Amino acid sequence: MDFEKLLSNFHYAELRIEKSVESSVNIKDGEIKHSSGSSYGISVRVLENGSWGFASGNSGINVLLDRAKRLAKLSTGEIKLTVPKAEKKQISVKHEFAEPEEKIKALLEGSKAMEGVSSRMLGCTDLKSKVEFYNSAGAEITQELGYTYLSCSSVAKENGIIQRGSERDWSRTGFDEINTVETAEKASKKALRLVRAAPSPKGRFTVVLDPEMTGVFAHEAVGHACEADAVVDKESILADSSGKPIGNELVTIIDDPLAEDFGQYTYDDEGVKAKTTVLIDHGKVNEFINSMETANTLGAELNGHARAEDYSQVPIVRMSNTYFQKGESSKEEVFELKKGVYLKGMRGGSVDTFSGGFMFKAEEAYEISNGELGKIMRDVTITGNILQTMKEVEAVGKDFGTSPGICGKFGQGVPVSDGGPHIRVGNITIG
Repeated sequence: MDFEKLLSNFHYAELRIEKSVESSVNIKDGEIKHSSGSSYGISVRVLENGSWGFASGNSGINVLLDRAKRLAKLSTGEIKLTVPKAEKKQISVKHEFAEPEEKIKALLEGSKAMEGVSSRMLGCTDLKSKVEFYNSAGAEITQELGYTYLSCSSVAKENGIIQRGSERDWSRTGFDEINTVETAEKASKKALRLVRAAPSPKGRFTVVLDPEMTGVFAHEAVGHACEADAVVDKESILADSSGKPIGNELVTIIDDPLAEDFGQYTYDDEGVKAKTTVLIDHGKVNEFINSMETANTLGAELNGHARAEDYSQVPIVRMSNTYFQKGESSKEEVFELKKGVYLKGMRGGSVDTFSGGFMFKAEEAYEISNGELGKIMRDVTITGNILQTMKEVEAVGKDFGTSPGICGKFGQGVPVSDGGPHIRVGNITIG
């Protein structure tokens, strides 16, 4: 079918055709569950009278286009787009699915390795999708994506105290790259450490964040505030801060869809080529991540950050791989403080992008005394404000690490990664 000719009858229109295959194995305390399946769907989006109309399903393309056009015409809006020059590209990936029996065997070995805990949960999902994108400007982009995602979690109980330990692993090429036993062992050992840990301290401290916590700060506290839909709607604390210093010169944070990490892609779901975007450049707000609509509203360049969970969802402004950039301090230099707290791993939290307030809970924490690690502590929560915390960064390490995850926004989940080096931050509230 000549999609370009079909879509050219509209002011602007785009079409996505998606085929995907998924296989999951979950084991909880020896109980095995396996599921697999495939899906196929089509979505269209039409811009008429300054308003969007969206329709998805398995109906014929003409039926969906007619439905979307009628929805768009129900109202008159002021939406305008910055549409990129049409490209015709095909991106393929090699992602091998493992046989269910192979994954079950590996996960059972991982479960067996989780010694001393009261509960074990392991889950592994393989996903491979192929998305065809066409628009009325003449774009024709076919993109394949695939990943394997392993999650291991354990629960330890002792003297009335209950603690959880979790670890993850991932691959973009297939299950063969996953280290199930090592990941499972880390999860169980973490739970056993925490169940014997001391309670959290309370007060203001200088803290050191490990690469996972640094990445969480980059993603949650800064990345979401740099999403242009929040900026346009004045729901971000950074809405009027473009080009302004909001932190010290040690702080540089980027979002990079092209990095070979869990959130990688080449073109977003609007057919825009992905671009490395410097969000914070040496303490100054440099650029926001955009869709075609927000780029037009802000008069900004396109950078390929509109993503949809699948064909049934509309593309919205999303992060990909969000990193706090390396600094010049050695790890030893980052830990050079008389008294403080070392925070490792992330167990949850929340951010209010409007006020800038945040709350993060570390998986585990350690007392720092004269640059050396002391006793382990559990249930350590930090609170603060984005702008104040950016000014309190005291040292940024040369090391670097990343962690995978699924980021949720408006009911949609997409693969992302975040990370950075060890950093030292002063005047953080704990407790």
